[in-house]
Amino acid sequence: MTTPLSNQIIREITPLSDKDCFYIAERYKTEFTYPIHNHSEFELNFTEKAAGVRRIVGDSSEVIGDYDLVLITGKDLEHVWEQNDCHSKEIREITIQFSSDLFFKSFINKNQFDSIRRMLDKAQKGLCFPMSAILKIYPLLDTLASEKQGFYAVIKFMTILYELSLFEEEARTLSSSSFAKIDIHSDSRRVQKVQEYINTHYQE
Repeated sequence: MTTPLSNQIIREITPLSDKDCFYIAERYKTEFTYPIHNHSEFELNFTEKAAGVRRIVGDSSEVIGDYDLVLITGKDLEHVWEQNDCHSKEIREITIQFSSDLFFKSFINKNQFDSIRRMLDKAQKGLCFPMSAILKIYPLLDTLASEKQGFYAVIKFMTILYELSLFEEEARTLSSSSFAKIDIHSDSRRVQKVQEYINTHYQE
């Protein structure tokens, strides 16, 4: 029996390279069209001038204001930003994806990273940051995509994470679970080939 498309999650294969600390995409758009999805990478997603958009993270569904900043570290946690009632033609979106391997245990378990470690753990269910946090990191986030020096870009990114971790009490957990609630469907050709292979040999 085929699951209706509206009840499916795309398993995204992100552009993040094994040789990069993070992948960043800055987009200017008039609408949100990408379907609900999940991926193994951690994600920090910022939207600007997007009032009326519906943000879905797990079983959380909220209509956002002009500014929205969410951190997701749940590897199976589905999420999407839907157009809904947004009429803005000047939407800006900055998406940063990074691997959990970036913070290996001997590194993230150091005392100096306590607040970041707690934040990453809480973000398994999705973490929404208040406007005060957005204002704090906006100058860094605003210029991160245009940073030409890779090392300084990483330092800037780590600073963003640290500053956000200081808003632990104000940040809101979004989903009641870090696991997908609906069937997963891969829209990646690479994953589809694996699925076809498994299905064929399972039937044998």
